[in-house]
Amino acid sequence: MLQPPAPAVSFLDDLVPGALAGVRLVVSDLDGTLLAPDRTLPAGTGGLVAELRDAGIAFVPASGRAYASQAELFADVPVIETFIADNGAVVVQQGQARGTGTLDPALVHELVAAVREHALAGGRRATSVVCGVDTAWVEVDGELWDEALNYHPTLTRVARLEDVTDPVIKVAIVDLESTEAVDRDVLRSFANQAQVTRSGAHWADVTALGVTKGQALRDLQDRLGVGPGETVVFGDHLNDLEMFGEADHSFAVAHAQPEILDVARYRLPDLVDPVQVALRRIIDDVTGAA
Repeated sequence: MLQPPAPAVSFLDDLVPGALAGVRLVVSDLDGTLLAPDRTLPAGTGGLVAELRDAGIAFVPASGRAYASQAELFADVPVIETFIADNGAVVVQQGQARGTGTLDPALVHELVAAVREHALAGGRRATSVVCGVDTAWVEVDGELWDEALNYHPTLTRVARLEDVTDPVIKVAIVDLESTEAVDRDVLRSFANQAQVTRSGAHWADVTALGVTKGQALRDLQDRLGVGPGETVVFGDHLNDLEMFGEADHSFAVAHAQPEILDVARYRLPDLVDPVQVALRRIIDDVTGAA
């Protein structure tokens, strides 16, 4: 259940020393939150993650990106054991990936056809990306291929997405103008059959009902024996919303969507690499550093 709106505070200025001393789990969105604007991992992040580990705190990236994309970003940070990928449709522990739910093939075909028709009718630069646990498929090239490849590095091109016979854990829709139109005209009609989530300005994801980052986080907390009071979450967009209800220490970046700002317990100041600054504060509180 989502937290009620709480007064926004500046993480650095208003939290009393030791306020985060009980934290055992840190979960962070990537694009728009942990990553730099150029979609790279800011310098020093790996060292902070290692310090978290040494302080007994698990750090978990949670993204709409495929695991392969996250693995590339964190290639030099080998201390991360768990990843939440594909908006909760895939969870990876110690290199072993598992899907948390699959979509009915008939639903996938209906959705792909509807998105295709929507793009053709409106002359939109939009398409579907059909995703399995380990790979993804598209039927386009050019700029749509390039955009999809940013988040799904194991991408494969097929003549028709309906030809994919592997289990599908997610259908991602990319629209290079905005996903607002496809969300309004197509995706809302699927909301009673699947989980529909806006992941960014140009992306929306469809997963099995109940498959979200928040559900993946709940399962992880159960496995680790960690409660909401011991959990920190960072995020910026609507696909982070369910996670914010699972952590007492929820932080929105300054440019977060209004729905995220409304439920976040705290807001981060508008700084360069604000999450990295926050990670340092968590480490200092847990270790008792002055």
